[in-house]
Amino acid sequence: MADAGKFFGWKLLAALSAIVSVNLGVAYVGASVINAPMAKELGLSRGTLGLGSTVFVLSVGLGAPLVARVINSLGARLSLCIGSLFVAFGSILLASWVSQGWQYVVAYGLLLGLGCAFGALIPAQTCASAWFERRRALALALVLTGSGIGGLLFAPLLTRVIALADGNWRAAWYVVLVAALVAAAISLLVVRNRPADLGQQPDGAQAQASHDSEQAVTSASTVYRTRERWTVREAMRTPAFWLIGVAAVGESAPSVAAIAHAVPHLRDLGHSAEATAAALGLFAMCTIAGKLSVGFFCDRIEPRYAWSVSIVMMGVAVFVATHAQSAAAMYLFTGLLGFGSGAALTCWHSTVANYFGPAAFASILGALMPFSNAVAAASPFLVGLLYDKQGTYTMAFYAVSAVSIISAIMLLGAVPPKQSPAT
Repeated sequence: MADAGKFFGWKLLAALSAIVSVNLGVAYVGASVINAPMAKELGLSRGTLGLGSTVFVLSVGLGAPLVARVINSLGARLSLCIGSLFVAFGSILLASWVSQGWQYVVAYGLLLGLGCAFGALIPAQTCASAWFERRRALALALVLTGSGIGGLLFAPLLTRVIALADGNWRAAWYVVLVAALVAAAISLLVVRNRPADLGQQPDGAQAQASHDSEQAVTSASTVYRTRERWTVREAMRTPAFWLIGVAAVGESAPSVAAIAHAVPHLRDLGHSAEATAAALGLFAMCTIAGKLSVGFFCDRIEPRYAWSVSIVMMGVAVFVATHAQSAAAMYLFTGLLGFGSGAALTCWHSTVANYFGPAAFASILGALMPFSNAVAAASPFLVGLLYDKQGTYTMAFYAVSAVSIISAIMLLGAVPPKQSPAT
């Protein structure tokens, strides 16, 4: 057990970031470098390959309510372990069993998707929000950087493993298996659900600090942090809950749709494969920069304001992409989209934690994510349909941009909620 006199929260954030780097960064971003040679060898169509990603996103979103129940009953620590084991099991199947399209959809889309649901954002951020209050936005941002770091580190590593194995992509899935088992071990050995489990207080505050002094600190802050205990039913009666849901759609749709179609769109505009890859690398780096930037500022200003700006940034990025014939416009598109999406995700989680409290965090996200992820999963398909009908992405990208900007404006009305007095 850790020393009760030394704040454990910062070590916990490192552990949570490492777990997220595997169960989200590797399982989703890094796995893309395995799926391409796998699809080629097995003869999978682009539609089947895309279906795996769609099922993955849906599994994360539709599994969120169950994840919330597991966290509330068993704790975030066990949820993270369960998710890591899902990723490990899916990786074994992908390495040794998958030979047909439906098997790929089950192993990658369903099992790794559930692994991401149980082993990444909701439980990791639930844990971080319980351990940090004054520096909550920074804590959530540091955990989220794990996904970007995992993708940046493991994408070239997995590519190298495939090359060393003479093109055997199954060898790379064994690497993911080992990483997932390490993440499961970290979950059990390092993660602790609440500061009270180690006799500590959020942010390392002294245990003897009174409720009155905590209330005074909160009152003096410009950032609203609820002292009320919320339920999902109570939250759903507030305008803030629904406006947050609209904003979640406004941030999810452009990132998923634009990145899904970025490579073919940019190639259609005349950009080389090397330049397109560099632009996507810039996207990954800017997501990390966006998360860390708002993590610092959103402990000092209301996260919803930064969230609104971030979503507008994403909408502008998709608009720029429509006519990104020049290299400067291409890099502006991916840079703005990366920074905006990274910042928006941090702001979303910070707003939910601040408005409804860390105890309700998992349940609130579990209620919001099925809707936002369903729209996000459908957006690449709808954008593709418009392209097939019109032969251009122009109207589809304009529509996605408009949805983002409108949702950002609506978000400004999501003032901190107040519980109705008992009747």
